[in-house]
Amino acid sequence: GEQNSVFAIIPDVTVPELVNVFVNSDSRIELLFGEAMSVSSLFGGSYQFTPSLTIDLVLPLSDDRVRIDLASPLTIGVLYSITVSGVTDCVGNVIGSANTLAFALPEPALSGDVVINEVLYDPLGSGSDFVEVYNRSNKVLSLAGWKLANETGGVIGSATVITTAAFLLMPGEYALITESADDIADQYPLAHTDRFVEADMPSYNNGEGVVVLQDPTGDTLDRFAYNDDLHFALLNSTDGVSLERVDPDRPVDDNTNWHSAAEAAGYATPGYRNSQFSENPEPTGELTINPAIFSPDNDGYQDLLTVAYRLDEPGFTGTMIVFDVAGREVVKLIDNELLGTSGAVSWNGIMESGDLARMGAYVVVFEAFDLQGNVERFRETVALAHKLN
Repeated sequence: GEQNSVFAIIPDVTVPELVNVFVNSDSRIELLFGEAMSVSSLFGGSYQFTPSLTIDLVLPLSDDRVRIDLASPLTIGVLYSITVSGVTDCVGNVIGSANTLAFALPEPALSGDVVINEVLYDPLGSGSDFVEVYNRSNKVLSLAGWKLANETGGVIGSATVITTAAFLLMPGEYALITESADDIADQYPLAHTDRFVEADMPSYNNGEGVVVLQDPTGDTLDRFAYNDDLHFALLNSTDGVSLERVDPDRPVDDNTNWHSAAEAAGYATPGYRNSQFSENPEPTGELTINPAIFSPDNDGYQDLLTVAYRLDEPGFTGTMIVFDVAGREVVKLIDNELLGTSGAVSWNGIMESGDLARMGAYVVVFEAFDLQGNVERFRETVALAHKLN
């Protein structure tokens, strides 16, 4: 018959935020807020554009979304921003500093503009898979109509539209597609949920499979054939561990360009830069290594050795081998392959035997020859380090 001992009135003091801009056409955009808003304040709010744009109509579509029709069309290649002020949530909190977003009229995506950047195909328990894409171009892209598919026996199937909304992907931005945003956010607390797109997905088998990203016409933008062998060999389990692309500018089918997400990052980096990201060192006409000392323990810090090469002429075939200081072959990174004029390959410290190489110095030897009998030979020394117990 008494008031509960834990009774408390918890007021809503969180200010609303502008979380997304959808560009539906060259003269219509939609704004999405992070919580339910006062509809009357959406009608009376201030919407300022840079560069300046004239508004023809403001129409709330729901309590967290408002449509803005423009009097003149947007221009392709121009980056705009919108700042919203004077709007409140349902309890009267006025929008705070998170009230400005950039947007632009999206351009068509071509193969190579956007890449598959991270894949979780073996989630914990009954959790959700995810596929992360990255815009490596200078274009503003829209995910509207894009599809994810799988592949069996060389046949692409189960193509599923990601979203019909004009979800913008700015240059250098990530988008993560998953069936359960809540599950991914729970499993990976550092996730950037503002880059999540919740959608039906094709089935991606544990063990091995193929992820295919398509544009609205069905043309392939990127294709990633994954398998458990791409994971760090010393992991006890790959459950809940994503595969990350080391460098989005290196080929998707370069197996050394994929690595398990770091333990320090929680084994995945959904919606933000990969824990194993490493740009190619700029090749100088010889072998270039980065870093000179690496420590392959999957902690996210210098886990991979990346070796870049540059040749003066095309048409070379090459082999790259890592030797220990006694001259014994440890692992073959390139095996008699036709090379481009430049390229890169990574080593995760695992030997041909499947064991982790011992701490110490190693020599990377690169030999390339062409049909005219020209031979190029390079060598560099690198140190492999382990944590001392």
